[in-house]
Amino acid sequence: MTAPRISRRKLLGGAGLALAALPFGTPLGRLLAAESKTGSAVGDFATTTLATRMTPGVSAAVATADARIVTAVAGLADPQVGLAMTNATRLMGGSTGKTFCAATLLSLAEDGILDLDAPIAPVFGDESWFARLPNAKALTLRMLLMHGAGFPQFLDIGAFMRSYMWDAVAGEDIAYSPRKMLSFILDAAPLNEPGAAHAYSDLHYHLAGITAEKVTGKPYYTLLQERVLAKLGDPHGDVLPANTRTIPGLAAGFARGDVIAAMAGMTGRVTDDAGVLRHDPSLEYTGGGLALTPRALARFYWKLARGEIISPASFAQMTASTLPVVKTAEVTSVYGLGVFVNERAGFGRYISHSGFFPGYTSNVGYFLDHGFAAAVQFNTDHGPDINQALRDLASSVIAGKA
Repeated sequence: MTAPRISRRKLLGGAGLALAALPFGTPLGRLLAAESKTGSAVGDFATTTLATRMTPGVSAAVATADARIVTAVAGLADPQVGLAMTNATRLMGGSTGKTFCAATLLSLAEDGILDLDAPIAPVFGDESWFARLPNAKALTLRMLLMHGAGFPQFLDIGAFMRSYMWDAVAGEDIAYSPRKMLSFILDAAPLNEPGAAHAYSDLHYHLAGITAEKVTGKPYYTLLQERVLAKLGDPHGDVLPANTRTIPGLAAGFARGDVIAAMAGMTGRVTDDAGVLRHDPSLEYTGGGLALTPRALARFYWKLARGEIISPASFAQMTASTLPVVKTAEVTSVYGLGVFVNERAGFGRYISHSGFFPGYTSNVGYFLDHGFAAAVQFNTDHGPDINQALRDLASSVIAGKA
C-alpha cells in the first residue's frame, strides 16, 4: 500500500507505510488482507503520527479481538542511510520489559517455585549486603513487582549518577550488574513503609530478577524464554534480549538527554554507523532488557490478558494486587504486578506499560472493555508523547469498531 505524501518526506529522506494482518494460528506465509477498519485506523495513525510528531520513524500494531495482528510503519529506521522502518525493525522496549518479568515470576509462582508473599531475606542469607537494603527484612516479591518496597529510582541517586558519568567519560565498563545497581542504595532510608505506597524504581525489578535466579539456579533470560516467550509463539523472532550492544535489525535511536547525558555520550544518535549501540544496555536487566517490535508487544499483551501466557488466576493477580498512582477527573491509575491498571473515559479499563531507553520510546496496552491490544514505538525519546500516542491509536481502533 502506498503511503500518502508526508510533509516531512524531504527532511526524512522518504517515508513508507506497510500493513499486514496475521491470525495467531496461521503460518507466516498466509497473510490476511488488512483492508479493514482496523487496518485503516492503524495505517492512518502511523502516517499522521509521522507528519505531526518529531520522530524519524513510527511502528505500530494492534492485536484485534478476533486474533489478528494488524501492523503499520512509517518513516525511517535510519535517516543517515535512508533505511525505511519495517514491521521487522526492532526497537528498544525500555520498561515494557517489566511486564515480561512479572509474567515470568508469576509463572514460577504458579508452579510453587516462588512464593510472592514470603520474605525473600532467607534467599540471600549468604550475601551480607542484602541486610543493608531499605526494608530488607520485610521485602517480598509482590512488593517488588508493585514498586512498593520503598526503593528510589536509580536516576535519582547521586552516587549512581556520579559513578555512571565518570565511568562513561573514562571509557570504563558501565554495564553494571544488578548487584552493583543495588549497591547504590545500601544503608539508604526507605521511601515508604513496606508495601505502603508506590514508588517506581527499576531496582525493585533488579532485586526480583536476582531472587528468581537464586531460587531456580537459572539466568533470568533462560527463565523468560521457558516461561513466557515459549508461550508467546513469536513467529517472526521479534523479541531479543537487550544484553549486548549488537542487536540485529535495531533501528537507529535518537536521544536528547541533558547536560549529564551529553557528558556521558548519551545524546544524539545512540547507535554507530554499523548499527551497534554506543553503550551496553545490559544495565536494564529485568527493569527492561528487551529489543522487540510493536507486533510482539501487542501479541504478548493480548495473550497475557487472555490467560495464554500465565493462568487467568495469575493474570487476575496482576490487576488486583495494586497500589495507587494517580487519580484525576480524567483517569484513575494504579500499579499492579508489572502493569499499570487504568480507567479513563472513552477507553474504559485497560492495562498498559510505557518504556524509555535513550533514543527510543514505547507503549503497549490491552483494552479490557474492548478486547484488543495496541502498541506503538518511536526511534526517538523526545518530541512524541508516548502515552498520548497509545491513546490516539486505541481511540482510532475503538472509533472504527463503532
